[in-house]
Amino acid sequence: MKWPRKKVRENFEIQGFIKEYKRLPHGRSFVVEEEEENPDRIVRDIDTNEKFGIELTSVYLNDRSVPDSHMNEEGSLIPFNQFEIEQYEKRILASIVDKVCKARHHYKQEFPLILSVYVNEYISLHMKLEYWKSFASRYNLLFDCFTPFDEIVFWPLPSPDRNQPLVISVRIVK
Repeated sequence: MKWPRKKVRENFEIQGFIKEYKRLPHGRSFVVEEEEENPDRIVRDIDTNEKFGIELTSVYLNDRSVPDSHMNEEGSLIPFNQFEIEQYEKRILASIVDKVCKARHHYKQEFPLILSVYVNEYISLHMKLEYWKSFASRYNLLFDCFTPFDEIVFWPLPSPDRNQPLVISVRIVK
């Protein structure tokens, strides 16, 4: 299996984000208006015509986890490893901080910005709802410092219903 090009990955991610976002309690139905950089997409709410900038990021345990593990393991069990989960959490936070720094200096901010975090690492299967509640609680004050983003959305997260993965939103207090 060949790793998809950036445009293919981003199209996959924005479509997944749009699908998952509308499931949130405050969810909206978006359509892509423009493909950009800084942020990656401009979307429009089909009910209100409001526009939002969406920055896409996907986070992995390390730069080699996809070719070394994901693409080579077919149907194998993913062992629970607390150290790897802690390392993955640090990578998620580092990715968010990186996007915040870039957004503050280089992004168009004419529309509210949403950061889409595609949690796409096999070990995330062990990061259930209670984990994410704890994660949000531990970093609650830190999230409030993540302007210019108005919201950070984590998706798809494991849930008891495999057909309905979790999506979690952290809205930034301004």
